[in-house]
Amino acid sequence: MDVALARPVTQLPTGPHAYEIKVDGHRTVLWRTEDGVRLQSRTGRDVTALWMDLALAAMRLPPGTVLDGVM
Repeated sequence: MDVALARPVTQLPTGPHAYEIKVDGHRTVLWRTEDGVRLQSRTGRDVTALWMDLALAAMRLPPGTVLDGVM
């Protein structure tokens, strides 16, 4: 997983750049596979057991779905 990490800047970039404000949360990727659901932290740690409520809800998603977000 290739993740672009946020870094502090003194000024917002100009030109054709995309950026977003960092708010508190946990960067996580969710994979819905044929067999189940896996959640992984930004550092690569499996956090499925910590977010079991999301894993169970994600079982309703079609296999092959990948979600990347901040919780």
